[in-house]
Amino acid sequence: MAKKAAKKKAPAKKKSAVRKSAKKAAPAPAKAVKVTAVAGKTVTASALLQSVADHLGMKKSEAKALTEGYLDVVKAYVLKGSKVKIGDIGMIMIRARKARMGRNPQTGEPVKIKASKKLAFRQSSVMKAQVMGGR
Repeated sequence: MAKKAAKKKAPAKKKSAVRKSAKKAAPAPAKAVKVTAVAGKTVTASALLQSVADHLGMKKSEAKALTEGYLDVVKAYVLKGSKVKIGDIGMIMIRARKARMGRNPQTGEPVKIKASKKLAFRQSSVMKAQVMGGR
C-alpha cells in the first residue's frame, strides 16, 4: 500500500505553461485592414500573404506558414464531412448530389447523370448584408 501512495505524482504544470506562452505569442490583430484592391482584379496568393503579414505585423514567411496551416486544417475537416464556419464570411462544406436523369441538349435523348459530390460555400447573413450594401 505504501508503494502505491508513493508512486502518485502531482500533475505536471508544463502543459499549462506551454498553453499560456502560446497565447501570449500570438500578435493582436490590427483594428482596420488596409486593402489596395482594384474591383474586378484577382488577388494573387503573394499579395494576400503580404496583406496578412502587414495586418498582423509579422514577416511574410510567418504569415505564409500561418495561412497554409489554417487552410490545411480547414481542408481536413471539410474532407471528413464537417461544415466549417469561417468567421462572418460563410461556411464551406461538401454537398452530395443524387443521381438523376438529364437530357442531351443536341439530341434531346435522356441521359443518366451519376451521383457526385461538390464543394459548396454558403455565405453568412452578415456578409450578405455587407455585399448587398445594407438593403
